[in-house]
Amino acid sequence: MTTENLSRADAAARASHITIDSYRVSLDLGTDEKTFGTESTIVFSATSSSTFLDFLGESVDEVIVNGKSVPVSWDGARINLEGLGESNEVTVRARGRYSRSGEGLHRFVDPVDGGVYLYTQFEPADARRLFANMEQPNLKASFTFDVTAPAEWTVLNNTTCERTEEVGDRRRHFFTPTKRMSTYLTAVVAGPYHRVNCPDDERFSAFCRASISEYFDHEEIFDISLSGLKVFEEAFGMAYPWGKYDQVFVPEYNLGAMENPGLVTFTEDYIFRGHATRAQHAARANTILHEMSHMWFGDLATPVWWDDLWLKESFAEFMGAWASVAATEFTEAWVAFSGARTNWAFVNDMRPTTHPIIADIPDLEAADQNFDGITYAKGAAVLRQLVAYVGEDAFFAGARSYFDKHAYSNTTLTDLLTELEAASGRDLAAWADEWLKTSGPSTIEVRGDSLVQTGADPRTGEEIRRPHTISVGAYELENDEWVRRDAKRIDITNEATIPLAGSFILPNDTGETYAIIRLDEAGTEGALTHRIADPLARAVAWMSLWQAVRAGALDPARYLEGVSRFHDEADSSLLASLIANCAYLVERYSSDRSAVRERWAEICHEAYLAARSDGAADLQHLWRAALARAGAVLPDRAEDLREALGEVTDDHDARWQLLIGLAATGQVTREQLDEELGENPAEADRISHLTAVSALPGKRRAAYERAMSEDLSNDEISALLTGATARYEAESFPVFDIAEPVWESRSQKIAERILYALMPTEESGIEAGSAWLTGEGAKAPAALRKIVIDCIDTLERDRMVRSAH
Repeated sequence: MTTENLSRADAAARASHITIDSYRVSLDLGTDEKTFGTESTIVFSATSSSTFLDFLGESVDEVIVNGKSVPVSWDGARINLEGLGESNEVTVRARGRYSRSGEGLHRFVDPVDGGVYLYTQFEPADARRLFANMEQPNLKASFTFDVTAPAEWTVLNNTTCERTEEVGDRRRHFFTPTKRMSTYLTAVVAGPYHRVNCPDDERFSAFCRASISEYFDHEEIFDISLSGLKVFEEAFGMAYPWGKYDQVFVPEYNLGAMENPGLVTFTEDYIFRGHATRAQHAARANTILHEMSHMWFGDLATPVWWDDLWLKESFAEFMGAWASVAATEFTEAWVAFSGARTNWAFVNDMRPTTHPIIADIPDLEAADQNFDGITYAKGAAVLRQLVAYVGEDAFFAGARSYFDKHAYSNTTLTDLLTELEAASGRDLAAWADEWLKTSGPSTIEVRGDSLVQTGADPRTGEEIRRPHTISVGAYELENDEWVRRDAKRIDITNEATIPLAGSFILPNDTGETYAIIRLDEAGTEGALTHRIADPLARAVAWMSLWQAVRAGALDPARYLEGVSRFHDEADSSLLASLIANCAYLVERYSSDRSAVRERWAEICHEAYLAARSDGAADLQHLWRAALARAGAVLPDRAEDLREALGEVTDDHDARWQLLIGLAATGQVTREQLDEELGENPAEADRISHLTAVSALPGKRRAAYERAMSEDLSNDEISALLTGATARYEAESFPVFDIAEPVWESRSQKIAERILYALMPTEESGIEAGSAWLTGEGAKAPAALRKIVIDCIDTLERDRMVRSAH
């Protein structure tokens, strides 16, 4: 078994005899296209004569223990150390490898100007790809970096650069020591980045690639950041603790963002080249605030191990929405959460691979897969319920005490509950057992004049009896809309009487708890035929309807027609969710797929024309993209796509959406795609062109083979496989034959990209996947088996929904 997959047991054993004081890290960047020089010196105390360091790279050239060079004992992942004393200084000189997978130190070459851009991404355990270290969150230390790079490059670290010195035609940057933090939070960014300094607060700067700087709307980014910081400092009772605040938008990024203290990285997808909906701006604001809240939740007070990942991610997910409401114009943040993010939670939480919010994370592979809808969205929804349960004032009072007591250290659930109990006067042990240590969503159902909670933990089969504090709204029709006329807050654990009367009763209409809401038939028909005036209640109702579809309780055709009826939905985040749900049900839940595809394409086209006629830019943007996807399986819709294409002249991304749709049915040629690309394409255009070419019938097998055989970046692999798996005249690929070789030969992030892209989408995949699980994959790593188990679960649900109607 490889030692790369560090276990919780080994991490705990190491932490029991090691205390780290500091790291000194020296990097030599930019002289080679494949590798870089790295040297780390670790000062630590030990109560054992031996331990190990973590390093993933090209070579380990020298190990010096307390001033003495020792034989290198490195298995490709661990460097074994012997002969330690009570106080130690260990230096490792090595060569690291640049990444193309978005893990470790990623290297990107801009196709426009040839600029080389570097950035790091470490969570959960890829700092060991940059420098030798002890890679676990509870071995915090102070880090001092120096970086040698081309003189024209900008070089950034978590702290400020205190001085530079010239080294020939290169420059060495010396950074001040960090405060105590975990290895995964260290960061380095280097390259010819475009920089903008905030005119209102010298701590803030923003960066992006030079070739996309014309689209960089840094003013809005700074406005959100400054407003957010003020709100967080007041809420947490503590000034921002990390000095400067750089925000860097980077290419080929696997995530939305990463909370490195003082040096936050974001996907450059948040730099909008064309029209961006209000929902896209709101999502960016939410992400900025999510990462900012991590400066306290996660960076300042850090979980001991990844079991308590929720202590930072659930809180940041909650705080991103909370601060959007408190500090920005995007006060509809909980609409987006209730209309989209909770579905991510429900999908994950209903699988056989579900886990409690406090998860059992035995190793790093499991940790990497725990960044899911349960840890983020369910955890945030449960925190929102906790705030309703204890009160917002008590919640933040407990948080302030938590930070005061545990700053720059590591924590567990008990540490947080202790402070929340003291602040609220409530015993939270039973609450935590019901909410944080059980799995699966429960259902709160309208039954006559009662609400009933039902549900069972998918892992144990035990009945779920969670305490909920919710609002129940009573609605009446007014001007053809449902308007809230009365509301009551109630507590429900088993069953509760509905405390008010109305034509339409909507439990949890303010979205303050985590549960599937099941309407009665009158409520279902009412929500499908008349708009609910309040957008948050509307999002809750639409989520209820979608979960009814997923349960086989609501005919997908009724849902589709309901969305058609409200094609002019004003909230762009909610409309985007409704469109995505319809696109999914067309392909996966329809027993007569051909007819439903045609109906959906008709809905998309009519809605697009209506939005165009009304001048509704957001609606036009969303329905045009939906039309492009719908047309990707219907050659006879090519004229609709061409018409839309002719109306889009200055939005590159919108044009590529339509061209990819045309390519998937062979309605555009390779030569036309090349012409669209031009001679000096931007990176986004290059990736979209690659997707479109790969989607052409007759090109898909070659795209698949290229993705499997060539040294490509994360985004290039995704583009190739997105095209190769186009559903019109779909090809099948031997995913179960290649699953284990891919897992063994690729990094986990890339392996997951490949395997999720290639997993079967038709019912025959159930038998094939099940055979793999009991045969060739019986002893495969648990993280790989999870991918296959989840695929089978999805296919079985698809079949169940199809057979129900």
